[in-house]
Amino acid sequence: METLFPPVERSRLVDDVTTLLRRLIIDGTLKPGELLLQNNLSERLGVSRTPLREAFRVLEREGFVRISNGNKTLEVIELTPADMIELYQMREVVDGLAARLAAQRGITDHDHARLVALIEQMSKSSSPMVPSDRAEAHAELHSAIAELSGNRHVISQIPMIRLTAQMLARRLHALQGEAPKITADMIEQGADDHLRVVAAIKAGDAAAAEAIARRHIQKTMRSPLLLSATRTASTTAP
Repeated sequence: METLFPPVERSRLVDDVTTLLRRLIIDGTLKPGELLLQNNLSERLGVSRTPLREAFRVLEREGFVRISNGNKTLEVIELTPADMIELYQMREVVDGLAARLAAQRGITDHDHARLVALIEQMSKSSSPMVPSDRAEAHAELHSAIAELSGNRHVISQIPMIRLTAQMLARRLHALQGEAPKITADMIEQGADDHLRVVAAIKAGDAAAAEAIARRHIQKTMRSPLLLSATRTASTTAP
């Protein structure tokens, strides 16, 4: 049977399978609601069912898939705009607190360089759009700021941060095809917000870091990514 996906290298097989499946979900190859059947995917990916089952468990913990069909199969999750807004209401608080605490604790030059490099990586993956690459860098950026907060309760929210950041990429990619100018403006504003919050953290300006981080999330909640076209606000940034 001809494989539909590129073959997976045998080294770090579970990690590779997990990464590939995550990317296929983000770029829309595996669509919301699609059932993940072990026998079918095992043949398509050219791997045994053992690493596939382990990858499924990782993706279920991360929130990308869920059990369905009477606990018999897994399906790709469908997060509605309402679901995403509820999660981003949490993100506003968590991201703002993370930025404030990171600024208060102080970050090293190495940490600062890492954050800036992730912003640059997002920019490189935006034109042309490579959804999975941009999503990975975006999730890593916000997760890194949470880690730098040093607060274990904030750090415990990293799975939610990563999931929402990566699932948003799927909507951004779809919007780019429908409204490329709006998408380009959103990406530009988002990059500016990221640079400003990182600069505030590096400067130790806790109040500014929190304010910028919270406004960034507020813009996302008002954006076409999460609201219907009839309710779209003019100021947006993913």
